[in-house]
Amino acid sequence: MSPQPPTLFSPSLISTDIQGQLPLGYKLRPLEITDYTKGFYDCLAGLTVVGKVSEQSFQQTFEQMRRCEGVYHIVVIEDLAASRIVATGTLIVEQKFLRGCAKAGHIEDIVVHDSQRGKKFGIRLIDQLKHIGTMVGCYKLLLTCSESNEAFYGKSGFVRKDLHMAVYLNNDSTTTASVAAPVVVVPVVAPTTSSEATTSTAAILGAATTMTTNNSNSIVNNNNNNNNNIPHTDTTPKVRTVSIEALSASMESIMVK
Repeated sequence: MSPQPPTLFSPSLISTDIQGQLPLGYKLRPLEITDYTKGFYDCLAGLTVVGKVSEQSFQQTFEQMRRCEGVYHIVVIEDLAASRIVATGTLIVEQKFLRGCAKAGHIEDIVVHDSQRGKKFGIRLIDQLKHIGTMVGCYKLLLTCSESNEAFYGKSGFVRKDLHMAVYLNNDSTTTASVAAPVVVVPVVAPTTSSEATTSTAAILGAATTMTTNNSNSIVNNNNNNNNNIPHTDTTPKVRTVSIEALSASMESIMVK
């Protein structure tokens, strides 16, 4: 029997209850160093441009993340029969000085492969990342999405709040200078035992209007009638310039008080 490959974080953070809600033949688990050969990048390509990444670069990045203990939590769902990654999502834990040196969690890169629509994998990923956030003591969770995806995240308890902005700092002409969009909030119940994480969690998400890099061959079709998975996200690189005046007017019109 071959040894278990290194995992990005402890498998003890995987919820057996959420695993039990998956169809037979699928496994919810941490990212492993061997997942490059199991179609991890094929899955990510449904979300945005992934670039050319060698197996060596993947493994080096994996080890860098692994050394940042308690920070990176990349969850995957594997089709065991095909030995392929069919869904993935990320929780990054930020240590703060605020609120008594509390932690905040950032949810990123939620994607489900086209071939796996209708199995509620998107919801299971969000539930699992919320579970990890609670277990490691995050007082809030944040994520950014397009307005078209707001209803999907609303099913997991997220509500709109505040304003999200971004600026891209590389020289790639496929990204814009800045983006403004409304944001969202929800209370999440934390464990009541002292050995588990902090008591109440607010999940905060930014509903970002994508003026940046988004392509139509994404994860889940937004017109899917069962609406159980993540809506379709456009990931074709586009360039759009925005004047300061137009950006300020847009921000004032969408600010949630």
